[in-house]
Amino acid sequence: MRYNGENCPYCGTAFAEGDDIVVCPECATPHHRACWFAHGHCANEERHGEGFVWKKAAEPEPARAHEEHGERESLDIACPDCGKVCPNGTLRCPDCGAMLIPFASEGSTGTADGPTAQFFRAGFDPSEDIGGIKSGDIAIYCRLSAARYIRSFRNQANGRKFTWNWGALLFAPYWFFYRKLYKAGAVFLALFAAISLWMIPLSGDFYEVYESVQTEVERVYESDGEDSAYEVFEERAEELQQAMQPLYLPMILQGLLHIVSAVVADKLYWRRTKSEIRALRRSGSDERSTQMNMLKKGGVSLFMGAASYFAVEGITYLASWLISK
Repeated sequence: MRYNGENCPYCGTAFAEGDDIVVCPECATPHHRACWFAHGHCANEERHGEGFVWKKAAEPEPARAHEEHGERESLDIACPDCGKVCPNGTLRCPDCGAMLIPFASEGSTGTADGPTAQFFRAGFDPSEDIGGIKSGDIAIYCRLSAARYIRSFRNQANGRKFTWNWGALLFAPYWFFYRKLYKAGAVFLALFAAISLWMIPLSGDFYEVYESVQTEVERVYESDGEDSAYEVFEERAEELQQAMQPLYLPMILQGLLHIVSAVVADKLYWRRTKSEIRALRRSGSDERSTQMNMLKKGGVSLFMGAASYFAVEGITYLASWLISK
């Protein structure tokens, strides 16, 4: 088979005997038929204007192949947009369709027969210096939503002081654990848990008044009708407001904590990213090992994000149960 040993540019899987393959009529790039129809176009469509024509990869000399390519052929690529891990050499993410950044040795820019590193993501330069860190390293380290964090880190490196992270705003303190910022996450978790514990007895007092008002309004509604029930509600509305007032301060503080989380999240994440990438680069490991360690150290932890959520919920539930006793 002509395409044996070649990889489908969408899924990264090597073609095998019996695979249903379609070839782009413009550039001759082979694809699995399912991949072609899933995406609706050639993976190399952006290069058609350049007169690009697909060529079968040349077989490298055995000794040179081991020296230059063997150590990184099996290294996977993490999609900078969605985090999908694909085989090295995949051009586009099979999940979201984003152009992928290949793992490469330090300073490499591609080969004469293949695309340069810049091609793998339009407008992306993996060798760009951002505060002393290469953007390619940041993409590997951050993995999920890497493009967004590269922009944020670039702004910070250029002196922009204000940052904003919607994920941290909406999901603090769990976002910090999700991004493996465990120390900051522990501080915010403690603060949020403290406010939640403060609100438990106050909420209990409010709901006692609320249930009392609701019960009386329903009783009057059933016996005397809607107008009378509305009069009762107006008479007791001030009582409800007074019961609600003690909750205002902890609610405001909780909202402020969310805002603080949104403001400091990217700053803390940039500090950690710089620190860990520099430490890995100083370790003296080969390029493949360094990039693999970036994948392990970076990325996200869904488990820790979920664990922090259940920790807060568990503390709150236990405190409510003890107070009710």
